[in-house]
Amino acid sequence: MPNKKIAVLGGGHGAHTMAADMTVKGHTVNMYEMPQFKSNMQKVFDTCTIETTGEIAGPIKLNMVTDNIEKAIEGVDYICVVTPAFAHGAYAELLKGKVKKDQIIVVFPGAFAALQFRKVFGEKDCPVIADVNNLPYDTRLIAPGKVSVYGRNKVNIAFLPASVSDSLIDQLREDLFPFEKVYNDVLECGLSIVNPAWHTGPCLLSVTSIEHPLFNFYVYEHGWTPSACKLNIVLDKERKEVGKVLGYHLRPMEDFSGMPDGFDWKQLYAAGHGSISLTPICGPNSIHDRYLTEDAPFGLVPWTEIGRILGVPMPITNSCIDIYNIIHETDWREKGLTAEDMGIDKMSKDELISYVRTGKSTHN
Repeated sequence: MPNKKIAVLGGGHGAHTMAADMTVKGHTVNMYEMPQFKSNMQKVFDTCTIETTGEIAGPIKLNMVTDNIEKAIEGVDYICVVTPAFAHGAYAELLKGKVKKDQIIVVFPGAFAALQFRKVFGEKDCPVIADVNNLPYDTRLIAPGKVSVYGRNKVNIAFLPASVSDSLIDQLREDLFPFEKVYNDVLECGLSIVNPAWHTGPCLLSVTSIEHPLFNFYVYEHGWTPSACKLNIVLDKERKEVGKVLGYHLRPMEDFSGMPDGFDWKQLYAAGHGSISLTPICGPNSIHDRYLTEDAPFGLVPWTEIGRILGVPMPITNSCIDIYNIIHETDWREKGLTAEDMGIDKMSKDELISYVRTGKSTHN
């Protein structure tokens, strides 16, 4: 595998792990974190080293760790954005006007990020942007500059525009990950994000345990109950109805966990509560954790936005958003990822499909 230059943007669990993993694979890796969050990973800035345990052996020395975005992305082949979805808008604005046309942006997990980035960048000179449906790792930061990697996840990918998929996928599989599935387009990828229909049941139905100051909550040990699984299945079915209108056969839960089509709550319960790589994961222990503040506004909300455009009712998904709005004392339909943010608010079904396949909008 030829050495490639890769910028990993972000300072969380996934970014630390990906920077280490890409280095182990033989690539030259620059890691970037925004200046205002630099203190959270000062040890990595000082040593240029990430310690890892589990699936990836460390310590691992990076090429560069910087809070200068121009230095981070200069001359790189890939810009890997590895952040929670709520940071995508800020990174789109940060990268606007700085990315070369021949560089490829890959977002982990995508959650319609390609649409959001393209809306910010504009069509002219916009590079190819790829959305990935999940983080490639089950991983957690266990100390400053140190991650524990519990396991690896199978991941799928989509490109904007979708028309470049055939020409790029072999190269990305060689350079980055063995992507199992190439989605038809980034809409299918965004509707295939696992977490919103995976986390919502155990988090919403266990919210009092999450808020309890003396209880250390483990979502797959304590929250992954039969009732939580039943709620997850309904959320999954509603987003699948949106997919059907667009011609997709969505299998996000099945692909992630190895379950068959038509799985029931018992199979889903076994897939979460019985997973050796998931059950050790601690948290969330706050209702403001990304399991809630990412999955609601940047998962459930854009699903319902697309459902609204297509005329697909999503009553239970909307009810869950209503409950999130109450406990967070905010309006996620306003502050989350809207159709306007994705640049699709004025599009019909046919215009939407054409846009994600060609990257060209009739509404500019």
